[in-house]
Amino acid sequence: MSVPLSFLRSPAPPKQLALGRWVADCLAGSPRITTLLDCLCSTQNPAVFAPDASRRVLTHEHLRSFISNFVLPHSPTHISIGPNDRVLVALPNGPLNAVAMLSIACYHTCAPVNASCTSSELREDVKRLGIKVIVSSKDFIERLELAMLQEELGCDVVLFEARSDGPAGLFDMACLNRRSIFPSQPSQLHAMDDLSLVLQTSGTSGKKKVVPYSLRVLVVGAMAVVHSWALRERDVNREY
Repeated sequence: MSVPLSFLRSPAPPKQLALGRWVADCLAGSPRITTLLDCLCSTQNPAVFAPDASRRVLTHEHLRSFISNFVLPHSPTHISIGPNDRVLVALPNGPLNAVAMLSIACYHTCAPVNASCTSSELREDVKRLGIKVIVSSKDFIERLELAMLQEELGCDVVLFEARSDGPAGLFDMACLNRRSIFPSQPSQLHAMDDLSLVLQTSGTSGKKKVVPYSLRVLVVGAMAVVHSWALRERDVNREY
């Protein structure tokens, strides 16, 4: 099926049942949807546009193919990570960031942070969240003191760099200042009850609080937005 979640559009949710509960019940009853990859379309319709209009759009087929083969590299002193291992993402907003978070959340626990944070803030986030890998870009190596954090905290730092041509959002990866080892196959896919996202809130005390989200909660939330906004396959969130 080219649009795997199309079965959640019809029939309309019953009025006496909360939308989120109805979506969750439908997902629980579907043997076809057990991972995030199962939710992704395989059509030629646009999925991601670039701010630069000269760049090719990323189609749903390109996006699904890229994520299905996504595997984080690791250095010789580390081993490959697996489900529910936490990956901190410090990247600027844009197509690359969007594809990176989707790719990571498919196999690991994605922990996005504001890329304008300081090195000390990043250090505290890594410690608080139990991060195994820091993902960033070469533009932030010096400002975030990534090499020093890599040595101090004992975690790998992987740099994501946008490809110079091809569809928007796709990227290449390499470990910072170390040989990159790419596992021969992707990690085990997250199941619906694995944690695919952790966010931090400031909290009333000023101390950050960690809010985890399972893959199931993310899919239910996304479909609730689709229903609430009456979105259709042709609708695309363009970033300009």
